[in-house]
Amino acid sequence: MSKSRFLHSNLITAEAMLAVSSLKLGVVTTALKEGTGSAVITPSGAFTGAVDLEYVIEIDGLGSGEIGSATFKWSDDGGSTWDATTVATAATDINLNNGVKIKWTGGAGGDFVLGDKWYFKGINLYNPGKMLDSDRDSRYRTADSDAVNTTTITLAAEAKIDALIIGDHNFTSTATLALWGDDAATFDSGVGGAAQVVETVTWASGKILHYLTTADRTKKYWQLRVQDADNADDYNEIGELYLGSYVELSRNYSNGFTEEPTFLMDSNKTSYGIGRDRFYNQQRVWSYTFERIVAADITLIRALITAVSSSSTGEFKPFWIHPDPADADEFHLVKLASLPITHRAGIYYDMTMQLTEVVKSI
Repeated sequence: MSKSRFLHSNLITAEAMLAVSSLKLGVVTTALKEGTGSAVITPSGAFTGAVDLEYVIEIDGLGSGEIGSATFKWSDDGGSTWDATTVATAATDINLNNGVKIKWTGGAGGDFVLGDKWYFKGINLYNPGKMLDSDRDSRYRTADSDAVNTTTITLAAEAKIDALIIGDHNFTSTATLALWGDDAATFDSGVGGAAQVVETVTWASGKILHYLTTADRTKKYWQLRVQDADNADDYNEIGELYLGSYVELSRNYSNGFTEEPTFLMDSNKTSYGIGRDRFYNQQRVWSYTFERIVAADITLIRALITAVSSSSTGEFKPFWIHPDPADADEFHLVKLASLPITHRAGIYYDMTMQLTEVVKSI
């Protein structure tokens, strides 16, 4: 059996590093008004933004106080900056950005008072950032699955990539998947104008772990390419995306491991002693014991803990474990539950790692 691998250092650290070729359209919310004018605003459109935006509309010129005479300014960052000023109000759709439109309907008396404000949002429930939030109930989705859908990753600096993980996907077995890497954002620095790194990714149901084999894989620009024309959903979906390295300890866990399923349910009992259970989910807990590992291994594990936890932000993030790389399908997104370390003698330590599975609702 191969040594266990721990994948905790995702080099995709921010949504701004991701650019997608296709995105399922979002929604525009209704508006909250602050002011005494009688006009009613109607936001509309299919939101095309990749990140949620907070729109503010403010009357900045009154004129006669009626629609068509008054002017407004608008912001898509909550009013921190203004995208445009002195724009004429109208009873027909006015295009802002990202597919968002507004119009007004007049009311009794003066339509506007100087300083009238409206607040609403453009929300995308399936934006690329959902691949990085460690929430298995959230997803990134494309608009369709027929064309080649790409996710382009621009790292902070060139880095050697050892592993790709695609979690909670809906790809069918006929999908074609590839990972490209290059020194240039155009992905054409290789022989004949191809990308320098081109790796075919093998499909697996639900989640995919791919270890790169290209020798020169230290690149800044990466691109995941998926085409899944047979997908009945007519969109591609990814829950988690990992691109980075892995660590191995000097020795593997010993004497096998334990796996204990925990049943998540509510139980109610009547006065007559009749019990009724409402089952929600099953969550697995694993325990791995590593014997006679060296101080360098302890250093690696402490670095893992530092990477996934932050007292300043309050975060305690999950990570991936691949207990046996010879078994491609058995890898898990987990959280560290406990980690007792015992110094045996000299340079040797024993360590028992208890891990709790990160589950999804359905």
